[in-house]
Amino acid sequence: MAKSKSLDAAREQARDYLEKYWTDDEGMVTFPVDPVAIANRIDVEVVRAGLKDKVSGLLVREDGASETKIFLNNADSPRRQRFTCAHELGHLASRSDKPSEKLGFVDSRDELARAGTDPDEIFANAFAAELLMPGAAVRKWWADGMSVLRIARIFDVSTEAMDVRLSSLGLN
Repeated sequence: MAKSKSLDAAREQARDYLEKYWTDDEGMVTFPVDPVAIANRIDVEVVRAGLKDKVSGLLVREDGASETKIFLNNADSPRRQRFTCAHELGHLASRSDKPSEKLGFVDSRDELARAGTDPDEIFANAFAAELLMPGAAVRKWWADGMSVLRIARIFDVSTEAMDVRLSSLGLN
């Protein structure tokens, strides 16, 4: 799959998740988005556990099973756990056409993960960024002159994550 198509598909699926699982009574997306609540709404159990130092999260489903679990490293900051959960939802969304397929993703903070070359990781990162910091809202608030710090606070992400998001949208 071409990189741009993968990014477009990831962003579209994240917007679909927001629309289906994270709107208020008036159909509006509210911030900050809680990826754990979204996971729970699609019957995915989220477990905070002691994982190896360089492991951020795991997505696990046995072959033929309907139960899916996301494991988050309880040593990570709450913001890091939110992104990891959204990232794991991205892995799940990319396999939505195979609901009983065995899944096993281990997301680590190593050189390969940072290289940004693996198509599955590119998809999951794009999905997570769009889920937590939707492009339409980022563009609007940036155009309105909001600061990086203020937008980051609305989304409950770090300023570093917000800077990366602005850059990925060609705004910074």
